[in-house]
Amino acid sequence: MKHIVLQMAVVASFLITGPALANSDHGHGKHANHGATDTHQEMRTAKGVGTVQSIAEDGSSVVLAHEPIAELRWPAMTMQLALADPVLADGLEVDSEVSFVLRQIGATDYEISAIAPANTP
Repeated sequence: MKHIVLQMAVVASFLITGPALANSDHGHGKHANHGATDTHQEMRTAKGVGTVQSIAEDGSSVVLAHEPIAELRWPAMTMQLALADPVLADGLEVDSEVSFVLRQIGATDYEISAIAPANTP
């Protein structure tokens, strides 16, 4: 129950702050696009460490209990994250510690683009 409440609080905070962050130039003013003529922003990535709680049967996602991710200002939490490719689920085991890379795929959406046992570089 605590995990559901925490997940709901995180989602609510993204719904509240996401639009404001998406419209912000983050202090870069006219230099936000570095002279580019389009409004495409480079998608960011962030690294994390966590423990696999479950793996979707079709390999589309995993549930991770992850440590805080400072780059995204995320606290430690348990959440379901999509995998960029189902092949990433190959070799994962429930209760194993992993390191992973998140790739931004939307204003507030992220997917795992790489995942491996935490003791592997």
